[in-house]
Amino acid sequence: MKETDCTSEKISSRSLGILLLPLALVIAFFGSLVLPIIGLFFAVPLLLMSAVLLFAPESKACKLIRGNTH
Repeated sequence: MKETDCTSEKISSRSLGILLLPLALVIAFFGSLVLPIIGLFFAVPLLLMSAVLLFAPESKACKLIRGNTH
């Protein structure tokens, strides 16, 4: 794994999180208006997934390559 792979991994993870967040918010909004239980059933996992992707820590391999031990 190269340092550029680490950068692209981080960018792709954040990009997916940024794309999923508005989608989840729209589903939550319209779902709460139309069918609250079903809307939240689909929105909550998307919100959690986007949060995980946005705030995911750097992988151990990338930490070793970059020399970040903190």
